[in-house]
Formats: sequence, C-alpha cells, structure tokens
Amino acid sequence: MDAVTELLRRDPERALNQMLSAYTGLVYHAAAAVLGRSSHEEIEECVSDAFLVVYNGRERLDFSQGSVKAYLCATARNLAINRLNKRASAKEVLLDELALSSEETESAAIRNLEAEALVNAILALGEPDCKIILYRYYFNLPSKQIAKLLGLKQNTIDQRMRRALAKLNRLSKGGNLYDK
Repeated sequence: MDAVTELLRRDPERALNQMLSAYTGLVYHAAAAVLGRSSHEEIEECVSDAFLVVYNGRERLDFSQGSVKAYLCATARNLAINRLNKRASAKEVLLDELALSSEETESAAIRNLEAEALVNAILALGEPDCKIILYRYYFNLPSKQIAKLLGLKQNTIDQRMRRALAKLNRLSKGGNLYDK
C-alpha cells in the first residue's frame, strides 16, 4: 500500500488534494486518449468524475489489487468509453428521429398533393356539380339543404352527385373526366 492509499483511509480530504495534484495530468491523458477530439471541458468533466468515483468508493475499493493511480486511470478510461457509447447511441436516436421525421414529411407532402389534385378535379367538374360535391363532402350538408341552396330538386342533387362521384372515380384511376 502506498502513502496516498493509506492517507485515503485516514484523511480522505487531504488524500484527495494529494491525488489531484499528483495524478490530474495522468488521468487527463487517460481520458483524452479515449475521448480523442472531444472538448477540453468534456475531458475535464470525465477526469473530475473519475476522482469523485474513486473518492466516494474508497471504502469499497480493494487497493491491494492496484494503486490509487491505477484505479483513477482505469476509472477515467471507463467513464470516457461510457461517454462515447452514450454519444453514439444519442446519434443513432437522432438519426432514427430524422428518418422518421423525413418519412412523416414525405407522407404529409403526398397527402397535400393528393388533396390539391382532388380539389382541382372537383373544380374541373364545373357548375353546379362542383358546388354539390363541395357542399356535401366539405361542408357535410345533406342533399335536401344543398337543393335549397342551389334552387334545384333534391332528386337532381342526388343524381348529379352520383355522376360527379363517378367522374372523380374515373379520374382517380387515371382516366379522363369525360370518359364513360
């Protein structure tokens, strides 16, 4: 057992100060070797965490298996690896969210195009069929009320609606508005 290990058992605060002054550079290099081009702050945070883990675990750690210096370096390395793994999984989640987001955007764009095509097809029906379809399916008005609004018989409204829907159906299947 070295002097720092013995001091850690007797006077933990003083031992922490000694560990910080003696091993900070070494522990920093151990963390930086794993974290590579990470920010200085991230590496320092990893170093601080390593000192904290060893300090808080001083009662449970078996220093006969290794020195305080070895525990600090191994802890810093493991914490750095955990940070890299967490960062990689966060990137995967972000990429998954972006993929999902682009799929949702694509679906919304397709729905908008389809809705626009439908409105254009309805407008191409001409009067009064265009108004009949809009009143019925966009404003949810019953054919009796549509008949009153347009000054036509309810029978005429129902018949024109059937014909207009048949035309729209043909159009949706790639046909022409006037095909039979």
